[in-house]
Amino acid sequence: MHVPPASAVANTSLELVAEAPPATPTLVAHYRRQGGTSFTALELVRRDDLRWVAVLPRAAVTEPGIEYYLSAGGEVVFASAESPHRIAVSLDEADERRGRDLARTRGRRSRIHLGGEWVDYGTRTVERVELVDRYYRIDADFSYRLLTYPLEEVRVGYTRLLGETETQVCPNSSPCTADAGYKVGGWFELGLASIEGIRLDTRLLVLATQSGFKVGGRVEVRLGVLEGSHVAVGFESMADVGTSGHFRLGWGTVPLLPMAATVEITRLPDDDRSTGVRLFYDVARLVSDNLRLGLRVGYASRNQTVAGFTLGGNATVDF
Repeated sequence: MHVPPASAVANTSLELVAEAPPATPTLVAHYRRQGGTSFTALELVRRDDLRWVAVLPRAAVTEPGIEYYLSAGGEVVFASAESPHRIAVSLDEADERRGRDLARTRGRRSRIHLGGEWVDYGTRTVERVELVDRYYRIDADFSYRLLTYPLEEVRVGYTRLLGETETQVCPNSSPCTADAGYKVGGWFELGLASIEGIRLDTRLLVLATQSGFKVGGRVEVRLGVLEGSHVAVGFESMADVGTSGHFRLGWGTVPLLPMAATVEITRLPDDDRSTGVRLFYDVARLVSDNLRLGLRVGYASRNQTVAGFTLGGNATVDF
């Protein structure tokens, strides 16, 4: 007697169990991938006094199904070569999700990203001294999509953030500006997604500021797809350099032209500065099969009377 399994999961071993007395002639399972032309023979071995079992290898259990029949001493005892029994094989939940993610990236798991922006909060004049408030930022990183959920992606990168802004430490208490930011910052980031469509990015940053080596971090929670429609909220903190929080709304309704609008509240490039507000708009274009170019424009201000602009760009290569 043999009761066939109702279904099977791809890339997992599959047991075929038959009940027969010990004196039964040699039991053999003949199996093939659904739609195949030839069968592979696998002898059943005794598990106990009544049951015999054949374990089909993981590599043989693939979509869309497995076809097989059983023979005993050369005589067919279940199904047949002309009319084999079929077991449906499907991917498990993680494999199905991985397949969707890979389809979205066209099978590419690696990415190189380079981005930069210029942020100007405007220039004000105090006691005939022009006080500038601006900085530029460059980010370069490499990421790899592990897709071993909940760990979805890992990233390593470099950041350079340098600028000039008003400072409270001035000779003779006169208004002045000073250099701010850092030349070298290295970071490591994990992209975690226990639930499909909800992702948490956590970053640890080590930077060389004006006063020595410091640490920082960044956290972002995102609902949706980064290059498509999504909502995200995040926070970044860098010792001596400042903190910032942001809210981003992205949409991918225009084919090959994802866009996003972001509101950021920040003290960059110096933690002693008053809080500023930035509003910027991102638009990207897929210019080739694996190259995406982006543009950023925006507005920045620390008060109601002085304001400046944001201008930036980025490029990503997937492979």
